[in-house]
Amino acid sequence: MGEKNESSSSFPVGKTAQERSFSYVPECYKVQSSHRADSDSKLADVPLINLDGMSDDPARRSIIIQEIANACRCYGFFQVINHGISQEILEGALSAAAGFFKLPNSAKAKFMSSDVHEPVRYGSSVRDGVDKVQFWRVFLKHYAHPLKDWIGLWPENPDDYREKMGEYVVAVQELAVKIVGVITESLGLGPSYLSNKLDDGMQVMAVTCYPQCPQPELALGLPPHSDYSCLTVVLQDMPGLQILDSRDKSWKAVPMIPGALQVNVGDQLEVLSNGRYKVLSTR
Repeated sequence: MGEKNESSSSFPVGKTAQERSFSYVPECYKVQSSHRADSDSKLADVPLINLDGMSDDPARRSIIIQEIANACRCYGFFQVINHGISQEILEGALSAAAGFFKLPNSAKAKFMSSDVHEPVRYGSSVRDGVDKVQFWRVFLKHYAHPLKDWIGLWPENPDDYREKMGEYVVAVQELAVKIVGVITESLGLGPSYLSNKLDDGMQVMAVTCYPQCPQPELALGLPPHSDYSCLTVVLQDMPGLQILDSRDKSWKAVPMIPGALQVNVGDQLEVLSNGRYKVLSTR
């Protein structure tokens, strides 16, 4: 049984309930009933956009521009297929991530930090041990662009982590630049409006694990939030991501489509479009 006085400070990173495979959800993990996830939530109507021909077929590019513009304006998110990133690279990244989280805590401890500005950080909350409500997850966040500046700080274990994750972040960066080019073109700004800024900008890789929760109806893996970035590209290996449907204000599950990537409009893009393209809330 859990103790009534268990607080966030009782679960510092490395000793959280999820890392220790608790058989119950401590009080400091329980979210208000009105904020809890519905296990029977409906699937979200996510626009699925085929990017084949985006770079070399003017007629197809014109269609893709309209599809992405409509998705950004009406939904704030979409999924893409035929995006040019091989299944081998996607599976390699997922395998490297899983390998890291399987390491003993002693191997992950060197990356533990409460400083959100650390270039490589292992943790479980925004402010580990301080936030009043804890979330049932662990994560590894690290800077990723330019790759040569940061890859030397990444975990050396598993042995293939840097190689596999490096291949993935380079491919995603290239894809993101192409998608942003389509978006700025749809706004009448031209496809290269942000290309230099993205080349000089920052890419943050968030590798997140959601351990099995004994009472998933009581806790969340991640609180409702919008992304402060320009664009967020999400690779899932299990269902669980939910988006807030702006039409009926209900949380809906993002469907799992093999090989597809989820693309979310971020705060910066909403500002750039003067509110024409809408940022969404996810959890």
